[in-house]
Amino acid sequence: MEDARGPVGRIYGLDMLAPARTSAEQAGVNNVEFPHCHIEDVPLPAAAADIVISNCVTNI
Repeated sequence: MEDARGPVGRIYGLDMLAPARTSAEQAGVNNVEFPHCHIEDVPLPAAAADIVISNCVTNI
């Protein structure tokens, strides 16, 4: 994902926050944010995402 975001894009992670932060820090990845939120109330502005990847989310 880091390569796909390009030089000015941002990546937002909304699940598995602690492991994701650790992995990003160890990899030296920047432009990544991990906001703590409920799946139905994501604190991002409208049109903030061009791509959304969802895995194992059902019945929301």
